[in-house]
Amino acid sequence: MLYFVYKELALGYLLFSFLSALGVLQWVAARYRLVGLALLDYSARRVWGYALGTFLVAGSATWFFASQWARILTPGPAGSELALLFGAGAVCAVVLTLVLAEWLQHLHTGAPLPDRDDAGQTVVVGRASGRLYSPSSPTAPMPGICLVPGLEVGEKSIYAMARHLVQERVVVLVIDPGEELYSYPDTLAILPAAISLLSKRPDVDPQRLGALGYDLGGDLVIRAASAGKEVRAVAALAPVLEGVPAGLDLMGEMPYAQAVRWARHGMRANLRAELNALECVTKIAPRPLLLLYGAEDRLVARAPTEEWEAQGQSWVTHHVVQGAGHLNLLEVPMTLQTVAAWFKEHL
Repeated sequence: MLYFVYKELALGYLLFSFLSALGVLQWVAARYRLVGLALLDYSARRVWGYALGTFLVAGSATWFFASQWARILTPGPAGSELALLFGAGAVCAVVLTLVLAEWLQHLHTGAPLPDRDDAGQTVVVGRASGRLYSPSSPTAPMPGICLVPGLEVGEKSIYAMARHLVQERVVVLVIDPGEELYSYPDTLAILPAAISLLSKRPDVDPQRLGALGYDLGGDLVIRAASAGKEVRAVAALAPVLEGVPAGLDLMGEMPYAQAVRWARHGMRANLRAELNALECVTKIAPRPLLLLYGAEDRLVARAPTEEWEAQGQSWVTHHVVQGAGHLNLLEVPMTLQTVAAWFKEHL
């Protein structure tokens, strides 16, 4: 039989443990930059997390001992009751933190991203479909680039990349995400079909064709381009290559519920293994290859470019965008500028 002695004292212990646990969670979120636990944006200033955590822990302790001083010196709840109160407070703090962090992350990312431009032309690309964008006043034949989105990431923000490249006088074909894009081995036929379509257009120079992929789309363009020579330059943005981490690293970029879905998404692991893009990287040579990652990317491991550079593989360019993670890589202006400048140099 549980016996808490004083109702006010029991509620005080419960609130004290709850607020203290909430503060500790903010210390952890700030220390490891876990957006899935953060009640504020700690990406730029982790000190905010430390300050909030300290305020919650110190404030709750000060309030508890000041208000309950007389009662805590008299016989109170036994060890089992205290364990229950502290455990319940900690559990409530974890649940509330996960819920609030997901809600705040939704507000942070809820701003509308650039969607498909209706001015683009819908085209058939093999068994898939795509959206074709061309500069409004084409002059001489221009470079053509095929953009391949990732699996459930960048489906909207990739159109920001497409618009930026069009402004740089490039014809862009964006592959629409769908079952055909992620169905192996059918997916291997999409890039050759897209390149063939681009090469036949009068406003595209067939000698200046490139491929750009994001996330698993990066794996796809590496694998598909390695089997043919029509693509003259390949850029892979945050390709998966060697797999994805698990555990708290996932919560470094997404809330808990999304991290669980991401970790259990068997199609990602299966498609990465089937594409096996890491084994195909060297087959791109001597054509130029850009591997671009966000400095804060917690979802994929960077390619072993040091080994390739040591072997004199100068055709590989490795670039890291500061302040960018995996999910927001295409929303960072530096990514758009870097990719456009690299294609302008190599096409």
